[in-house]
Amino acid sequence: MMPSPSHLQHCLLRPDGPVDDEPLTAPVVCPCGNNQFALLFPGATREVDGESYPVVARIDGKFFLVLVAHCTQCEECHLLLDKDLHGWDGYVCRDETQAALPRPPLVPWHCLTCGALAHRMSVTIYTEGPEDFIAESDGDLDPDSWPDAFGWFGLDTECAACGRKTESLIDYETM
Repeated sequence: MMPSPSHLQHCLLRPDGPVDDEPLTAPVVCPCGNNQFALLFPGATREVDGESYPVVARIDGKFFLVLVAHCTQCEECHLLLDKDLHGWDGYVCRDETQAALPRPPLVPWHCLTCGALAHRMSVTIYTEGPEDFIAESDGDLDPDSWPDAFGWFGLDTECAACGRKTESLIDYETM
């Protein structure tokens, strides 16, 4: 499976295994050892089959998707994804003007069953692989940074209070 992108190396528990370009699925774990977090996001949602999901927020004509895991134990915040900084578009094709904008205020995600804030989280990240990254970056980027140019980010959650599991709470293409 692929290595963790650099911004997630401190908070993903990557399983042992060979390094290749297969998708990475790993739980989010704070360096303090805790695995329960409040998920913070810009507040925009969409309804699908009666269920709410966080989505890209349009704020003052600009689009944002920022996901932060706020540790319920030590209160450290871990930036899981900012569409303007991470993934293919945020890393390889970064719009410096958009990336320099102040990030929007974030609100907590509540369990849709019980309303609790604390969740266990797991991310799944897909990559186009090192060869595609090297070919597309025209030698302008460090070839070893290919995991930072991932093409898809997924986030699954499980409520720490009631156990409600939501697969693909976030399912976001970064290209």
